[in-house]
Amino acid sequence: MLIQNKIIAVLTIHDSNKILDLAKCLNNSGIINLDIRLRTKESKNAIEKITNSNYNFNIGVGTVLNSEDLNFVSSLGIKYAFSPHTDESIINLSNKLKVDFIPGISNEDDIRKSIKCGCNYLKYFPAEKLGGINYLNSITKAFEKISLNFIAMGGINDINIYPYLNHEKIIGIGSSWVANETLINDSNWKEIERRAKLLLEI
Repeated sequence: MLIQNKIIAVLTIHDSNKILDLAKCLNNSGIINLDIRLRTKESKNAIEKITNSNYNFNIGVGTVLNSEDLNFVSSLGIKYAFSPHTDESIINLSNKLKVDFIPGISNEDDIRKSIKCGCNYLKYFPAEKLGGINYLNSITKAFEKISLNFIAMGGINDINIYPYLNHEKIIGIGSSWVANETLINDSNWKEIERRAKLLLEI
């Protein structure tokens, strides 16, 4: 699902005209995996632009909350999508559309629902607010015999990323710290590239 490394740049785009400059910056830094959130009115335009560009990113779409969002993802040929929570109806639709859907989990009940729907890739979110690795270990203890893989997101930066990188069940780490909204809005490509390279070198 992820390519080359575990790092996913989590992006919130308010101005789709900036997306190709941002793409160039991330590409130069070595970032391949993206999670572009459907949080703003410009999100879909940005996703369409980067999907139709010459950049070869591994694109996922985040904050997928309903069937309209999921149909949009499918229409562009994007293969995976994230949600902040577990919604069985969306998971079932994703199976029909052949989109790999990664539901957000924050407790044991979410994990059970996801397993019931056939998901074994889960988004641990919001990771830091929930309690980091210790909390993840506590809610997954009952599922040790099941092959589950997690993508951790929420509050992860260069200081607290180490436990997530070393966890055997975490296959991906999403970070908005790499290219946060302020840096993108200010077109601070130099700082974004510095942060991206820093995470990739850890």
